[in-house]
Amino acid sequence: MKILFIHHYFPGQFARIARDYVTRGHDVIALHRGLKDGRSNPPVDGVRMVEYGQEVEVDRPEHHSLFETEQYIRESASVVKRALMLRDDGWIPDIVYGHTGWGTGAFVQDVFPDAKYVKYCEWFYNNNAESTEFLEGDRGYVNRFLTSLLNMPILSDLMRADLMISPTEWQRAQFPAAIRSAIQVLPDGVDTDLLKPDPDATYTTPAGRTFRHGDRVVTYVARGSDPFRGFKPFIGALEKLQKRDQRVEAIVVGDRTVYYGSGHDTETHFDEVMAEADLDMARTHFVGSLPYDSYRRVLQVSAAHIYLTVPFVLSWSALEALSTGCAFIGSNTAPVREFVTDGENGFLADFFDPSAIAEAALRALDGGDGVDRMRRKARETILARWDADHALNRHRAAVDSLFSVEASR
Repeated sequence: MKILFIHHYFPGQFARIARDYVTRGHDVIALHRGLKDGRSNPPVDGVRMVEYGQEVEVDRPEHHSLFETEQYIRESASVVKRALMLRDDGWIPDIVYGHTGWGTGAFVQDVFPDAKYVKYCEWFYNNNAESTEFLEGDRGYVNRFLTSLLNMPILSDLMRADLMISPTEWQRAQFPAAIRSAIQVLPDGVDTDLLKPDPDATYTTPAGRTFRHGDRVVTYVARGSDPFRGFKPFIGALEKLQKRDQRVEAIVVGDRTVYYGSGHDTETHFDEVMAEADLDMARTHFVGSLPYDSYRRVLQVSAAHIYLTVPFVLSWSALEALSTGCAFIGSNTAPVREFVTDGENGFLADFFDPSAIAEAALRALDGGDGVDRMRRKARETILARWDADHALNRHRAAVDSLFSVEASR
């Protein structure tokens, strides 16, 4: 078969699926945006990459209420142009995958009307305290209006779907009820053979400091230093931990940029938080973005892994930390509660309460039979629900059903 993927930052969530199609001998092409801003994952061997963009630049200023909407339309037109080029070359896909977040695959069905369309439903924007207003409260009508406009490309893309998938129940629940009922929850999957405990693991920082499994190491992983990912309450908790225990060291993975929400694409939040912080910098190791193997070893030496998030998309790193058997301290927010039960396979603490986060981390650092059991339960959670092979088999079955239904008619 011929498979077409459409994703700004391909492969993104489609990496494992695309690799599986290539391995099974299918002909795979990916349309992508070609952006180089730290969000793209390593390419997938065997996938032909075709870049799209904006043939005509957006002519509204970025602060205009219709800037994002116009950009979506222009980029969608660019995707259609690339699709027409493929069609004119005789390449007609059997399946088209699209990430609905940008809506850029919304009009490809006009080019390939006979293909099956699989839409990845990552997020739908809701103006409530359990979504976009968790951090700042009521943001007023204008901000609510601008947020709701972000759903236009998503809704346009979803109008043409044979299969809609979402990786977690929480993400599925954000969509309107009429759409939600048609979305299947299919996990992205975690490589549990790679992300697993290793009592012999070591990690050496760029500055040359080596840590081993069993050291009193607190870890924090995020793409950047985001308010969305609780960077400020994490730093507040770390201050308290360092004052309580002179042996506590911290490894902080990620860069200084804000990737979500207010302050996007700046380091302002990092600078503001650190200007107020009272940390022992000799015991605080900011290691930046890491190669995957180094990141894996950070998780394996972790004695207490802190993961905080507002009610938003759950990070892969949270699930990978659970798979690695970390002593997990998570924010008591809905996306975390889907996978973590307090005291069973992790500890939960109030997102806004550094003292509670620090207390939970101290319980994890002190270890004992209860914490060891919690670590085992954390890994068992991922083995049962998010193992990569299991996830891939579920995805194959869902896609196969599209063709079996058609064949039975």
